[in-house]
Amino acid sequence: MVLKPLEFADCVTDSPWFRANLREHELALERSYKSIKLLESQSKELISAGQKLQTAQRNFAKTLQELKLETIGTTETEDERIIANSLKEYSKLILQLEDQRSHILQETEKNFIGPFRKFRIECIGNAIQHERKKYEKSSYKFYQTLEKHLHLSTNKRNDFKEADTALEAEQRQFYRASLDYVCVLQSVQERMKFEFVENLSSFLYSLLTFYHVGHVIHEDFKPYLDHVKYRVQKAKESYYATERETEEFRKKMLRLNSMSHPMEMCAGRVAIKQGYLYLCEKKNLVTSWTKYYCVYQKETRMFAIVPVTQTLIKDIKEAFCQSISFKLKSCIRRASDTIDKRFCFDIISDNDDVLTFQALSDEDRRCWLNALDGKEPSNIWSLQADANFFLTASLDNNSYKFVAALLERIEQNCKYI
Repeated sequence: MVLKPLEFADCVTDSPWFRANLREHELALERSYKSIKLLESQSKELISAGQKLQTAQRNFAKTLQELKLETIGTTETEDERIIANSLKEYSKLILQLEDQRSHILQETEKNFIGPFRKFRIECIGNAIQHERKKYEKSSYKFYQTLEKHLHLSTNKRNDFKEADTALEAEQRQFYRASLDYVCVLQSVQERMKFEFVENLSSFLYSLLTFYHVGHVIHEDFKPYLDHVKYRVQKAKESYYATERETEEFRKKMLRLNSMSHPMEMCAGRVAIKQGYLYLCEKKNLVTSWTKYYCVYQKETRMFAIVPVTQTLIKDIKEAFCQSISFKLKSCIRRASDTIDKRFCFDIISDNDDVLTFQALSDEDRRCWLNALDGKEPSNIWSLQADANFFLTASLDNNSYKFVAALLERIEQNCKYI
């Protein structure tokens, strides 16, 4: 917008056109005053938004630094170590940028908003309030004095000299106020071109400096980013290759565990057999079947029983503390006519304790018998044969002692029977 200049000669004539031009300058300053005030308010909002963004970025960087990428397997590869460590490096990068942002926000509040407020209040506010009031007051007194002077009667000639002197003084004061006001208006308009724009340029320079520093940091960080990108691409390719192998292995496992191939999993001589079994326990003449996770190591013939409950599943260390281990002596399949449960077999420990287990299926029992070198019950006397034996056999003293010791041992281990 182009305003007509305020000429000093027009201050003397004080024409309606001069007054209209003067009003245009006043309105322009009022608009500038409101706009700068709005810029101050928006600058505060901008700083507040920047501070909120800074807080969010720092929280994000903190969480990123604390995040840990877990490794699956026994050892961590070089690629996995670099990728996991990249999170901390990214966090440092974000914090470095936020330190620069913090500096820019502090400089903005000090070197941008402060000078803006000062220019608005001391320059524009003073011009459109204080200087205009002085001008309007002087103009009012001059024209009021002029009207009184013009209304003097010719009969009062003695008062003409005094009235002329007063009018001349008011006229000089009005001209001085008018010239001063015009100078102030034009001065403020001219100062707007350098003081306001200079402060605005400083703000934009600080803003561009922040982006420039970000660019410099990016250039310094780019080799590391490219290196991590290369490692990530390798990990991605490795994942897809492993995924295909895993899918093939998964299908194979499903095929081996299907009902149509029940014995394929049991065909090999496995070193370790593990799985869920139900143990027959007797407490207070009440029989119950309790679920356990069992592990058998063929080389050492050690058989471990791990209790399975919701509490112990969450605390696996406590579960192992409550586990029971013993050395396997023999394993015998239970005949279906000797127990009212399906898929059962007996395990005899090296202490001659007999534990009766129930497998999950007939195929699962075959696998356990295969791993434990289980035998068929044909070599074991039936209960009837045992009864006939005890009815017909004659016992000597040593036999009675043996039977008494056997009964005592059974009572001590009755919970496993």
